[in-house]
Formats: sequence, structure tokens, C-alpha cells
Amino acid sequence: MIQYSIEKLFEKARQDICCNTSYPYRRGFFSGYLTDSDIMKDASELSLYFHIPFCKSLCRFCEYTRFLADDISLQNYYMEILERQVGEYLDNHPVKLLYGLDIGGGTPTALTADNLERVLAMARNIMLHSRCVSDFESSIEFSYETLDEEKAELIGKYGFIRASSGIQVYDTAFLRKENRHNPKIETMLQQNAYLKQCGIQKINLDLMYGMQGQTQAMLKSGLAAVETLQPEQVTLYEMRYNQVASKSSNWNRDTLFEAYNLLYEALCDMGYQARFGQNTFSKNAADEGASSYLRYRMGSGIPYKGFGISAQSMSDHGISYNSLKGASELHMPRIEKIKESYTYLLPPEEIAAKYICIALYSGRFRISALSRLLGKDADKYYSKEFAWLLDHDYIRRMDDFCQVTKTGFRYYGAIAALFWSPLHKMRFLEEGEDY
Repeated sequence: MIQYSIEKLFEKARQDICCNTSYPYRRGFFSGYLTDSDIMKDASELSLYFHIPFCKSLCRFCEYTRFLADDISLQNYYMEILERQVGEYLDNHPVKLLYGLDIGGGTPTALTADNLERVLAMARNIMLHSRCVSDFESSIEFSYETLDEEKAELIGKYGFIRASSGIQVYDTAFLRKENRHNPKIETMLQQNAYLKQCGIQKINLDLMYGMQGQTQAMLKSGLAAVETLQPEQVTLYEMRYNQVASKSSNWNRDTLFEAYNLLYEALCDMGYQARFGQNTFSKNAADEGASSYLRYRMGSGIPYKGFGISAQSMSDHGISYNSLKGASELHMPRIEKIKESYTYLLPPEEIAAKYICIALYSGRFRISALSRLLGKDADKYYSKEFAWLLDHDYIRRMDDFCQVTKTGFRYYGAIAALFWSPLHKMRFLEEGEDY
């Protein structure tokens, strides 16, 4: 075991805005683990994700792989290679138990109605021929700008019960600078009503905070939109800055904490429920506010397979990324097929660290899941880290859960850093200021 100072690591991570839920901390940290192995070969109990990389316009703040949706022939071609990837995978990887299935992007509803139906039908066919967990919930992302009655009817027809849209910031001038547009609130209300008529049981709205130039007044205008639209669920996303953006950010740990606190208290006053530090809110106390794909991914570290370009997959053995990960062109380049371009066979300590970072979106993680991924008793392996965090009131133990406290949430990225792999910790501690 590599020795390190908990105090020194925590302090350095606390001051670094790049220490958040991203893992690895630097993109090249996994390069030594590249492999041709099939990390999903024994992952028969898992969730599935379909990535649709098309949008009506490209938001400047978005870091996901996405392209303009205006070329219909390119959409058609993408569906062909996506169907081929899904078919080839399922031929060799039977699904014994399905925990969740999400369609995201990009903007799935930016597809033509015909192409949207193709991906919905593909997903529905998998759901019909798989044994699903009892609390299974399929979910699809949409934008109010690209949703119409025909597409809403298709979403309901193919059995999706949750639909999620990112209004992000409800400020016209700010969004115009970011090359984004939200329709008028009256239009959004009408579309919500139609989604409900089509069988959608839960509508989720995303709000973002920590964006460059975003003000407290903008946060409050987003909350006002939520209060008018009354979705069943709300998800908060902190703008997670990477090493490129961090030095120019006008946000820090304290101001990000204050923004979350403002949003949390306002949503609770509206009747939404969540643990402090959780990013998903629900009107229903028994509902975590997320699709089953996200619940099991964050809560229990259940493996997931991502279909489509740039999609990520993760099993108990490693992580992989599909073709065109990190692409930034306006239009999708034509590729012969979608394949896993980067696959990393990881030591258990790296898998466990990745799970912690994912789980902290929900403000907590399971000790039993951590032990499963480590292949050893997590309480013993992280005994010093647990003791130090408990002593400083940064975490609390609640049955099988390790919960971040309100005090700890201000430094959630530094908490996560204490669970990084030993090698990752030492690399971080040895970095120079001008890395």
C-alpha cells in the first residue's frame, strides 16, 4: 500500500475545482491499462444506455459528443450503424436481468419521427425480451424545442414512463450567448400536458448552476420556471470544470456550495424531497428522482453498457468508450461501425474509485457495493479514511450507506479524492502547479 497524508491530499483536492465527480482526474491516467479484452463478457445483469448525438443547435457549454441534426441522411446512417452495434452485442452478450434503460444525447427528439421510432422500437424489443427488476423505469431525454405531438405519442407508445428535459438556465439573453433557446413557458406547459396524455408518468427538469456569468437572479428564474411547470422530478447539475476551464472560472467551492444551498432550500419549499447533497429531487418521498438506470448506477455500481458513438460502458472489470469520444465537429463524420475505441482493464481499486465518484452525485454510496468492487472489506481497506472523515463530520454512516454531511458536501470532491486509487493519489500529490 502506498502511504500518503490524508490531510495533505484533502487540502490540495479541496482547493482544486477540478476535483469533483470526474474520474480519472486526468485523461491520460488510465493509459497504462489499455486492453483488447471484453470487459462486458460476464456482465449479464446490467443497465443499457443509447446515445443519440444529434441536436438542433450546439450549446457552447456542453461537453458531450453531439452534432447538428440537420442532415437527415446522416441520421439514417447513424441509425443503421447503431442497430448493427446493438445486434452484434446482444448476439454475444445475453441479458439475464435488466436494471434500467435510458436514451440520451444529444437530443433524441432532434431525430426525425421515423428515426426516433427506430431507436424506441429497438429499446422496447430489448425490454420485452428481458427480465426486468421490479422497479425498472425506462427514460428518454427530450427538448421542448424539438418535441411535437407525434414524437410525444411515440414515446408513450413504446412504453417509456419517464421523460427528462434540460432547461438548464431560464434566461433568454444568457442562453442566446450560449447558442441555446428555451420556448416560452406556456409552450412548455402545453407539451408537458401532452406528454402526460400520452402515458408519461414522470417529467424531470434539469437545472444547472456554476456556469460562467450565471447570477443568483438566473438561479431564481430557473426555480420560478420549475414552480410553474411542476415536474415530478428535478435534477441539479453543477458545471463540472475540467483542467482547461478551471483557471478561468469565476466560481469556487464556496460559491458553488451557496448556489446548491439556495436551490436545495427553494425546491424543498416547493414540496420536493432530497437528502442534502443529492442532485435528484422528487415530489414523491419514496422516489429517488432518477430513472432506474441512474439509481442502480449511482446506488449500487451496477454494470452498464453504452450504445452509440462516444458512449461509456462499465463493468466490475473496467471501463470502455465508443468511437468518436471527444469529437467536436459540427457534423458527424461517417464511420464504418461503432466500436469500443478505448477499453481499460482496471485494478479493483480504480473501479471502486470510479464508483465512488459516480455515486456522489446522489450524496452517498453503499459500503456493500464498494466491497464487491474492491473484492475485499471496504471498512478495513479504507479504515483510516473513514475514521478521518467521521472525525471531521464530513460523512455519516447510515446502515449500508456512507452519507456526505452538509459540512462535507462543500468539499465533496476532496472526499472523493480520499477514495481514489493509491497510484492516483500519489500522481495528484506529485503534480506541479503548472500541470
